[in-house]
Amino acid sequence: MNVPRCVAVLIAAALLAVAVPISAQMPEAPPPGAAPAPPPIPQDLLDSLLAPIALYPDQLLTQVLMASTYPLEVIEAARFVKANPNLKGPALDDALKDKSWDASVLSLTGFPQILDMMSEKLEWTQRLGDAFLDDQAGVMRTVQSLRWKAQQAGNLQNTEQQQVVVQERVIYIQPAQPQYVYVPVYDPYVIYGVWWAPAYRPWFWYPPPIWGYPPYRGTVAVGVYWGRGWVVTSNNWGWCQPNWGGGSVHITVNHNNIWVNRPAYATHYSGGGGNWGHDVEHRRGVAYRDTATGNKYRPTSNAGVQTRESYRGRDSAARPANGSGGNAARPGNGSAGSGARPATGEVAARPANGSPGNVARPATGDMAARPANPSGGNVSRPESGSAGIKATPTHGTAAPRPSAPGTRPAPAYQPESRPQVQREAQRGAQSRAAMQQPAPKANRGGAAAGQGRGR
Repeated sequence: MNVPRCVAVLIAAALLAVAVPISAQMPEAPPPGAAPAPPPIPQDLLDSLLAPIALYPDQLLTQVLMASTYPLEVIEAARFVKANPNLKGPALDDALKDKSWDASVLSLTGFPQILDMMSEKLEWTQRLGDAFLDDQAGVMRTVQSLRWKAQQAGNLQNTEQQQVVVQERVIYIQPAQPQYVYVPVYDPYVIYGVWWAPAYRPWFWYPPPIWGYPPYRGTVAVGVYWGRGWVVTSNNWGWCQPNWGGGSVHITVNHNNIWVNRPAYATHYSGGGGNWGHDVEHRRGVAYRDTATGNKYRPTSNAGVQTRESYRGRDSAARPANGSGGNAARPGNGSAGSGARPATGEVAARPANGSPGNVARPATGDMAARPANPSGGNVSRPESGSAGIKATPTHGTAAPRPSAPGTRPAPAYQPESRPQVQREAQRGAQSRAAMQQPAPKANRGGAAAGQGRGR
């Protein structure tokens, strides 16, 4: 009898032991109302976005990554340097003192060809910024992977323009001359070997000759092309470095840098520096890749929600529960001292019926303008049969209808006297007929006259 019970207990214990690890591995459901997490950016897409700039010097690369999250400011800066081609070095920095752009965008003004490229390839710029905001560590790993592919293909070496250093499986690229920075231009299909992701093809942008590059004749661009070197100052160089091990960008406050020494940067990164963080104010309202990213960098303000609810009359603090005393917004039923909306059955402008001094609406049966019936002197609607009332005429008689001044009086006869009128009309007709008969002759007048007189 006890053996089957023991077997059942052992089976239940075994099932419970298996169910606990499975439930622990299941992902937690997102909180209700939260935006769903966006799908991760495919690695092949990251490769195509970063392929054109992965071989830039480290500091220039980080400036491009940070500035790509502020596309509108990039466009404004590109237009400014194009409109002022003669401003260079310290003169350019002085002209930019009043600009409120992010430090990364201000630093790129020293490299006008970079701003020209980012402005012309605006869709790429925004997608690059979205990728950097979504996964900074993934972007940094992708850059290192592309550098290794270029080095294995024999296209990443030390030159007169750059210095390539490999330390602990990390490839660093620095300017060969600290005061000059050269920007490499290359075809990603050539520099990395055979491209491995046909569905995500990188673009190749060749700068115009104004930036010092040799003319491009449309043939296959083999290797790396170099233009003229850009003179750098303390304002656009030396304040940001890639943190390859941590997958982020390290910011160092340089008090000789007028861009980084601004309060927004100096306060945030003071005390030795820290990892870069996106500033939503410089986004200028540009939409983010998805709702989750927007909520991450532009969270909903509880204070703002309370302000809107209060404006709509939904603030619980301004409207206490019914019956609470002193509620000015909407007092409870039967509460005393209510000014805005009195309790039910208690109207301030219309007191109860029969109350003394009621002016707005007197009590029932006590109307000041129309006293109750029967009462003397009722002008509006007097009692039937009272003096001064215009009695309704009895059936079969017509009430006299007085004529208005200046009008023709009504005829004296009535519709019932029509036979008399007809007799008078007949007599008139007979008189007119007799007048039309010829008069009698004189010799016959005696007899006729006699007869007439005799009659």
